[in-house]
Amino acid sequence: MSKIVLVDEETGDRVRHPLRSLKEADIQREWYERMTGRRFRVVKVFGQPGGQEELV
Repeated sequence: MSKIVLVDEETGDRVRHPLRSLKEADIQREWYERMTGRRFRVVKVFGQPGGQEELV
């Protein structure tokens, strides 16, 4: 199962709870970039066995 999240390009930290769609993620990315002046990227996170997650 995968989730869509926003990641701060400078720090690599996730900045938002999982989003429902790529359209919603793009809207949120634009809003965060306008409000903070920083760059963000939309990333899919895939669950791994044992509860770990992998950013792709």
